[in-house]
Amino acid sequence: MKSIASSPKFHRYSAAGVLHVHSTRSDGRGEPEEIVQAGIEAGLDFIAFNDHRNLKLMEEGWHGRKTGNLISITGSELQHTDLKNHLLVYGVEHVKPGGHILDQLAGVKQDGGIAIIAHPCEKRPLIPGLGEFPWSFGTDCAVDGIEGWNWMSSWKRRVDPVNVWNRIKYPDDMVRHPNRNAVDMWFETGGALAGGADAHGHRIMGRDVFAYSMLFRRLKTHILLNRPFATPEQFCEALRTGSCFMSNAIAGDASEYRSAVSSEKLYLKLPGRGRVSFREKDCEMSPPVLFEEGVHCLGKVNLPVYIEIYRNGRTWIAQGIQAEEK
Repeated sequence: MKSIASSPKFHRYSAAGVLHVHSTRSDGRGEPEEIVQAGIEAGLDFIAFNDHRNLKLMEEGWHGRKTGNLISITGSELQHTDLKNHLLVYGVEHVKPGGHILDQLAGVKQDGGIAIIAHPCEKRPLIPGLGEFPWSFGTDCAVDGIEGWNWMSSWKRRVDPVNVWNRIKYPDDMVRHPNRNAVDMWFETGGALAGGADAHGHRIMGRDVFAYSMLFRRLKTHILLNRPFATPEQFCEALRTGSCFMSNAIAGDASEYRSAVSSEKLYLKLPGRGRVSFREKDCEMSPPVLFEEGVHCLGKVNLPVYIEIYRNGRTWIAQGIQAEEK
């Protein structure tokens, strides 16, 4: 691994936002106006709403609406008849709210939409009332990617009756890395490896622990573009082609991060100092190596490849680069 003086061709533009956001149109506590304002104050470029089994916010004119510098995107979260097996869907004007999830997926694809498997490897927490909603239909289906890092799933999988109060007080201690099992699934599905807040504005034991304003300053998905971000269609196309990465904003601003593969070599443009590790399919993560801000060549790789960059004991940036467009 070595630094290089010249840069390969990186995406010129990016936009940072939060996926998997629920409002009062399903089981969230926030009105869309309140949620959008929280996103503006957090400096987001977009919010992707995923209210359960409906597109009410689209019917109300929120889809594509620009408020300040923030664009609202209306999707939905679909689920199987067992209430598990969830999909985040975008780019459709109607959804079938029920039935077998693979039939719902087929309808989304027929309408030209995209579908991301939500919290695919979620585990049952030890606190009563906090459920689990994993994916059980394998990877041989026409999805467009994986939610490789779900903030709320990461938090609740490590909480128990003994540590619950401490974990409510210090929630970031519970959310340090993407779900490695979900990353394994991404190697099979390809497409986007995205992060989601799963934001509901939850209150736990009477406390506003997971306010939208708090979650919007944590896990972000950045879409990579060749022109300035202006429309929901660009968002959908970036996810469809896997042109995105995840970042944990409490570890630092990642908006200038870029990656590129040229002549089978992997190049990273780091916006700051970080420890870099990566893996190819069916391989272990490489030992982390400290790099300074700048452009670096990590040598030859076989795509697909997964990258993690660490700061202060947590994942700062995570990205999956697929072998080819799906």
